[in-house]
Formats: sequence, C-alpha cells, structure tokens
Amino acid sequence: MPQSNNVLLLSLIKKFPVFQNLTGSLYARIPAFAEHNIAKYQALKKAFYLTALEKHEGDYLEFGVFTGSSFVFSVKAHRSLQGLAKLPTRFFGFDSFAGFGPVGENEKHPFYTDNNFSVDVARVTQNIKKQTKGAETRLVPGFFEETLRKSTSSYGIQRARIVLIDCDLKEPASLALQFVRPILQQGTILIMDDFFSYKGDTKRGVHGAFSEFCQKNPAYIWRRVCDYGFGGAVMILVGSP
Repeated sequence: MPQSNNVLLLSLIKKFPVFQNLTGSLYARIPAFAEHNIAKYQALKKAFYLTALEKHEGDYLEFGVFTGSSFVFSVKAHRSLQGLAKLPTRFFGFDSFAGFGPVGENEKHPFYTDNNFSVDVARVTQNIKKQTKGAETRLVPGFFEETLRKSTSSYGIQRARIVLIDCDLKEPASLALQFVRPILQQGTILIMDDFFSYKGDTKRGVHGAFSEFCQKNPAYIWRRVCDYGFGGAVMILVGSP
C-alpha cells in the first residue's frame, strides 16, 4: 500500500474509532477453544511439513485423543504433504476416553476434570475410521498406567516422527514421555498442549513432566520450534544418545 494511503487510513482510524471497536468486538467473539484448536492444527501441519522436508521417517503418536479432531487432522496434514515426501507413517492414539481417574492433590485443576474429558470411545473410533480411510491407524483405549506399561516395540513402534502430548496432567504426561523415550531420534518433533497451565508453574502439569524428563535424560537435547495457541509448545530433538 502506498505511503499516502497508509497515512489516510491512519487518519480515518484516529477520527473514527468505530473501525477498531468493530474489529475488536468481532475478534473477541471467536470462541477461545476454536482459536486454540486452529493454532494447534497449524503447529501439527508445521511439524508434518518440517519432517517431510527432511524425509524423516517414523510414526505419529498422540497421547490424549479426546474427540479425535487432532488425530484426524494429523492424518489429513500428512496426506496433504505427500507431494513433498511419501513417508510410511502410522498413527497411534492413546487415551482412557474416561477422563483422568484418580488425581493427586498436586494435580488438581479447576478445568481438568473427568466431567470435561469423558467421551464415547465407540463414537470417536467410528469418526476416526470414517475420516481417515486408507490410513494405518490404531487407538489404544485405557489409562496410561496400564497401556503404557508395555514397550513401544510391543505395539510394533520403532521410531517416532511426531509426538503430541495433550493429556493436561503431569503424571500421564510423564508416562507418555517415558514410553516414547526409546523411539526418539534426532528430528523427532514433540508437541505439548497446555504447556503453561497451573499458573505457569514449571514443576506441575505438562511442563513439569517435560522438565523432569530433561533432567533425567540430559543426553536428549531439545530446541524450541514455536509456541502456539493459548499455551502450547513445540520442540524438536536435536541430540540423542
């Protein structure tokens, strides 16, 4: 836009604040969860793009499937980048589909409750199958204390391409990180939702789980890719044993 037009536009905005008020009002009406999910989709697509660019083979693992929207989007994002790299990616989803179960006192949160995160697993499974026809997908229902006791090899998983941790609390996030540790490789992208929950406390929630994992596994060196939405963070593994 020419400089004169910029000056004219600025003059109109100063004289008629109704334009700014209207823009602000419209933006404020966008549901926060919808805006965050769109940002999460952008983060997922970025992860699939970066790994496709590097022809980085491995599977996609999601911890905290809930309704399956992110899981379905991940399959579609992967497919949209087939022209860049045809990578044989399988998709694994882990979730209790029954909420969190018993929650320790230090894990209690006003929003992360069973009432908000219990879903019909049969309905979620049906939707995922319908939306991802042709993709190799597997949902593993059950609490992480049970399903993640097994090794990744018992599920036939050898390498991780992208990992999404969307399970809100520290304990399940810690179990997920410990589970994927043997299949992490240079270039694996780790997406963590709700990274800034618990008022930013770095010892609680997903951030607390990640901090402890890094302390216990100093040979794994991470580089921050970006933050997204209302509290998500993306890391890429740049050094591993």
